[in-house]
Amino acid sequence: MVIIWVMMIMDLLAFAAVSLAQFHILFATYFLIMGGGYLIIKAAIFHNSVMSWIDGVFGIYLIIVAIFHVTSFVYYLMLVWMLYKLIFTWAG
Repeated sequence: MVIIWVMMIMDLLAFAAVSLAQFHILFATYFLIMGGGYLIIKAAIFHNSVMSWIDGVFGIYLIIVAIFHVTSFVYYLMLVWMLYKLIFTWAG
């Protein structure tokens, strides 16, 4: 159970990095690449889960944001996805 919460916190840290970049508050390239790498590695480890593949797609998006300094509507899809994961993790 603890590992689920640790992974959720790491997901939220990756989301925080892309949120800061989305709203031009802080562009932390290092954190975006680390968050993207984490999401991609998690998708590779849990490759049988559709949810992990969605995380992998968002990991690729984080790396694209870090390299090309672009933002798009994908951020809002990621927002909904992270809220969904947080609610269902919290609900148990």
